[in-house]
Amino acid sequence: MSTATATTPASSKPTTSSVQRAAEVLSIRWATRIVHALRQGAASSGDLLAADQMVPVSSVYSVVRALAGTGVVTRIPTGASRFDVALSAKGQALAPVHASALSWAQRYPRPGIGDEPEMIEEVLGLLASSHAVPLLSELAGSEPTVYPQLVTSLNARDKAAAYQRLLALEQRGLVARSGTRRAYRWSATEAGLAIGRVYGDLAAWTSGAHSPSAPAKPGTALAAAGTNAVVVQSPAQGDLFSELQSAERQVSARAAAADLRSITLHISFSHAPAPQPPAPLLVAASAHRR
Repeated sequence: MSTATATTPASSKPTTSSVQRAAEVLSIRWATRIVHALRQGAASSGDLLAADQMVPVSSVYSVVRALAGTGVVTRIPTGASRFDVALSAKGQALAPVHASALSWAQRYPRPGIGDEPEMIEEVLGLLASSHAVPLLSELAGSEPTVYPQLVTSLNARDKAAAYQRLLALEQRGLVARSGTRRAYRWSATEAGLAIGRVYGDLAAWTSGAHSPSAPAKPGTALAAAGTNAVVVQSPAQGDLFSELQSAERQVSARAAAADLRSITLHISFSHAPAPQPPAPLLVAASAHRR
C-alpha cells in the first residue's frame, strides 16, 4: 500500500514527516491546556497560569515557545520587551484535531488516563512516533502480514526500531498478531483503523486547509466558544489511511458518524479556565516534552 499523504484542498500536500513533526509539538505535555486557555483571548504568562493551575510554572514558557515555532501562537507586543501571546488562525483551527483525537481516546481509552487534555496528547503522541503511520498504512485493508514482508514494504533502514514500534502499537491495541510464534501475522485492529480519521484531520491542519469562522448553531459548544472560533472542514478521503477510514465505517458506522459530528465541536475541559486579567507579559523558552 502506498504511503501517500491525505488529499487536502491546499495546493501542497503535507508529507508524513511534516504531519509527524506537527504531532510531536501538539503532543507536548500541557500544550492542549495552553491552547484551550488561549481560546479565551490573548494572555500573558501570568494569565495562562491563572487560567489553568494544573500547568506548572516551569512549563509555560517552554510549551509556548514550542507552539510559537509551529505557528500555533503569535506574540503581540504590549510594551518595551513585553508581549502577550494569542492563538493564530492556525491555532484556532486546531479544534477539529483536538475533537477527533479526544473522540478516539474516549472510544479506545488507555487505562490510567482520564484527563481529557492528556488523552488528546497521548493520541497525537501515537501519530508522532516513528514508523507508526507507515506501519498502520501498510496493515490497513490488507490481509494479515508477516513481519519480514511488512518491513520490506516499509523500506525501513532500522528494522529493529520498526519492530519495537510494532510491539508498542500492539500494546496500545492498534495492531494485533495471529498465528504461531515463528510465523506471526500482523493486522490493524478497529482502533488502528479508526485513528486514520485523526491523522486525516491533522494532515489537513498541517497543510493549512482551514476555513474562516462560520456561524454556529445556537446552544452548541462551538457557538459557546465565541466569534474567535475557526471551523475546519473535514478533509476529503485521501490516499493515506483511506482504507482505514473505509474499513472503520464497515466495522462501526454509528461510531464513525459520531466521530464526524464531534469534529466541529470545541472540547469542554473539566477544569474550566478562570477569568483572565488584562495586562500582559512576555512568554517564551525552549521546547519541553513529557
